[in-house]
Amino acid sequence: MTEVEEAQFWQAIGILIKNYHALNKKIFEVVITQVEKQQDGRLCDSSEEELGKCLKEDPIKRTCTGLKIGFKLLPKKLPENILATGTVDFVNNKYECQFASDDIEDFSVRLLKGQLVLDSKQNPNWLEFVLKPKLLSWSQSKQDESKLKSLGMVNVEKYNDLYKKLKEKHSQRLLEYWKTAQESTDPLKFIYEDLAIAAYLIVLWGQTQTEPKAFADLGCGNGLLVHVLNAEGYKGYGYDIRKRKLWSLYPEETQQSLIEQAVEPNNFRLDFPDVDWLIGNHSDELSPWLPVLAGRLNTNYFLLPCCPYELSGAKFRRRNTKISSYQDFFQYVTKISQECGFEVLQDRLKIPSTKRLALLGIKRNTSKDLEYFVQEELIKYKTGDSEIKLREKEESVRNCTQVDKSIIDGLVLKIFNKILASKEDKWSGRLPMREIAQSLTKEELRGIKSECGGIKTLLRNKHEVFEFCGGDLIGIRTPKPTAILQSRLTTKKRSCFFKLHHPFGCPLEDTECSFIH
Repeated sequence: MTEVEEAQFWQAIGILIKNYHALNKKIFEVVITQVEKQQDGRLCDSSEEELGKCLKEDPIKRTCTGLKIGFKLLPKKLPENILATGTVDFVNNKYECQFASDDIEDFSVRLLKGQLVLDSKQNPNWLEFVLKPKLLSWSQSKQDESKLKSLGMVNVEKYNDLYKKLKEKHSQRLLEYWKTAQESTDPLKFIYEDLAIAAYLIVLWGQTQTEPKAFADLGCGNGLLVHVLNAEGYKGYGYDIRKRKLWSLYPEETQQSLIEQAVEPNNFRLDFPDVDWLIGNHSDELSPWLPVLAGRLNTNYFLLPCCPYELSGAKFRRRNTKISSYQDFFQYVTKISQECGFEVLQDRLKIPSTKRLALLGIKRNTSKDLEYFVQEELIKYKTGDSEIKLREKEESVRNCTQVDKSIIDGLVLKIFNKILASKEDKWSGRLPMREIAQSLTKEELRGIKSECGGIKTLLRNKHEVFEFCGGDLIGIRTPKPTAILQSRLTTKKRSCFFKLHHPFGCPLEDTECSFIH
């Protein structure tokens, strides 16, 4: 069994105190309300910062014998917050937590001879299979002090209360909009994400006393965020190059606020002089331009960067390969914001998206010459300063589905035979992607070069024939029997590729295969 040292034990407890919600999916966040420090036999008021110092302190030099911590657990659905008390006992290496609710069980954790001893009266399985593995993992983890805290810019309790109210008020109606519009996108992701962003903005505006006279959401897409903020009493507008089906389903007030117009950075002018906040919610090519436009228009801005692009509209070029491409792009947009004179604020949102880092520009040094910086950036890409083409109004479909079917079928069969020839048993075989590409002629490559993803996309679209085997290897997929019951079978529409082209035919019976034999 893993032996835990005393310093590692208190590291794990320190993480547990602030991250109980990682053990209970019903809890949104933990808020520490009070810290009392036990010293010289008496308790005295302390702080959350002092709590962290005590837990990290060298046990030999530690003068504090214990801590008493007051909590609020913020539930995701329940209307009332749950109070809790945590007790740290440095003398006996023990931590206890008691909750003022029968729905959550009290527990204690103790370090005894290098082993964790856990106790709870109600649910020993939770201790053994949830709490203990987490504590062991946290005890061995390296703490990244530079990691951005979630929702660090807003009062988490106010945010959670408002988010729950917005979900209760809007989510069912928005789901009906989605069904009526027959949108193909996932409604739950978009609805809950934009409700969370709306809650965040409303709380942020209130805390910083920067409530907008009016806002403009650039690249607003389906207009959902504009609609919710309008419904909550905030005047604002949404600009997008293409009108969406959902727009016509919103109330008249929101429909009038949604404007079908391209946002061309160097020619863009707001039609509404009262706008003092710009919003970029996953605004793709516009993301690096948000700080520039905010600087030009003398507004604040909120930006949630998503797909990485340069100011020129070209795909983002990596600057720092030691970090993820998303972090690299986030740093690039942060630098642009600083060059535009903004005092840049950063936060991490809690939304159903992997792209959740936000940038905020509220204060700006107006002496900064942002136009000089912008032109210097664009010169690098030989981009003119009159018009920067970011996106066409009608987006072309670029997933290999628009290539002539006969060309696709010929390429698939050629690649299939190439992989098949690489193994003597003539059934499967594997080849690196590079070798597959080298086997195709320039004309064949040119036929799919303009498509997004090229050969890789072509092979992914033929997932019933090919499989990605890790690394750069592409193999032939072994057909598997369908698990659908006979009564639920749909009509087969396509012929079986293996029945037609594999020298051994299809290994499945006609009744087992999803394709026509």
